[in-house]
Amino acid sequence: MPQRIVFAPETFNLAETTRAIEVARHLTAKPGCEVEFLGYSEEFAGLIREAGFRFRPLSPRLSREEARQLIRVDQGKGVRHPFTEDVVRRRVRAEIAAYEEFGAEAVVIGATMSAFVSARAYGIPLVFPKPYAYSLPHLRQLREVPLLAGRGPVRRGVNRGAAGLVRAVAPRVMWKPRAFRTVPKEFGVALPGPTLAALEADHNLLTEIGAVMDTDVARSLPANHRLIGPIFARLPGAVPERVLELAAGKRPLVYLALGSSGNRALLMRLLRALERLPVEVVAPVRGYLGPADLARVPRNVHLTELLPAHRLGPYIDASILHGGQGSVQTACLGGKPFVGLPLQLEQRFNVEACARYGNAVRLSPSTVTQAGLARALSRCLHSEPMRGRARELAAVAAREDGAVNAARFLRELLPVR
Repeated sequence: MPQRIVFAPETFNLAETTRAIEVARHLTAKPGCEVEFLGYSEEFAGLIREAGFRFRPLSPRLSREEARQLIRVDQGKGVRHPFTEDVVRRRVRAEIAAYEEFGAEAVVIGATMSAFVSARAYGIPLVFPKPYAYSLPHLRQLREVPLLAGRGPVRRGVNRGAAGLVRAVAPRVMWKPRAFRTVPKEFGVALPGPTLAALEADHNLLTEIGAVMDTDVARSLPANHRLIGPIFARLPGAVPERVLELAAGKRPLVYLALGSSGNRALLMRLLRALERLPVEVVAPVRGYLGPADLARVPRNVHLTELLPAHRLGPYIDASILHGGQGSVQTACLGGKPFVGLPLQLEQRFNVEACARYGNAVRLSPSTVTQAGLARALSRCLHSEPMRGRARELAAVAAREDGAVNAARFLRELLPVR
């Protein structure tokens, strides 16, 4: 009988959804494994279906406003969330019913809070492909929190001081939404008391590029954590003809993407800054703009639908990104430098790691100016040392494939029947 594995990313999150799709593709490339996806949002469920996988929509459905609430919480910009006791209880019941009907032997999640309860209640392994940044092992040995960009003693002192505070405090924080203190008990599940410990799965697969990590990270990981390499979206479709035309033009071509966590205010600032720069820009950001905004898009910015970003490397000259792990890894594998405007701590870690390596420039999204963006893009486009480092990292990172390694781990985790 085949192994049966459920994938339960939060399907309003592009990175989580595409990361799960990549692992599922490698799992099902060989006989002996069946997978099913489940989720509460239709936002990116279409990508799952387009990849040829079954998607089971569960209730209660997650609205776009509720998804935005969760993104704001993730960015530290809000505390309101949709996880009432009733919602969490219904989610756990729906997930358990789905596991039972499918015959699930393991569940692979994103930041799917209810699955931390349902998988334990049902008695199957919980597997979490996730960033290393601000995981419990990372916080225990944290040396710097990238609050300030750049170099110098002030930056170093502030960032190291913040790291000491985070090391001392974060692992001891005990806060959870009320629903995650009460509902697990109804299902016979006891989540760990500390917040970060409660967010640890049975098996945590760290989706990082080894070349930009500290060399001692792998040696210091707990037994239930392992580095597996990068996982990023490989969306279907060819590079659009318009992108090819722009790439053949005289002006540099820049890719602009803000992922699931961007916002209209930042995008409008970037558009105003880009209007005066001697570049062409392709930007799958239409979803952030209202009808009135479209008339204000500069002529050198070309709006698109989602693009197969992993195929853009030969055609673009640089990128402007929000710093999400998948977007950063795509840029790294593409071999071109990027400007990072991180919107939360994990994204700061991603961008700062590449800035240290030498293939990225970090800017503050709250204070970015036309002059600052122009300087950063100029470095990305014209600094041969930076462009050389970008090519070097692409060659090294191409040897790592997190999706292949995650699929191998899952096949070895479950008994052969």
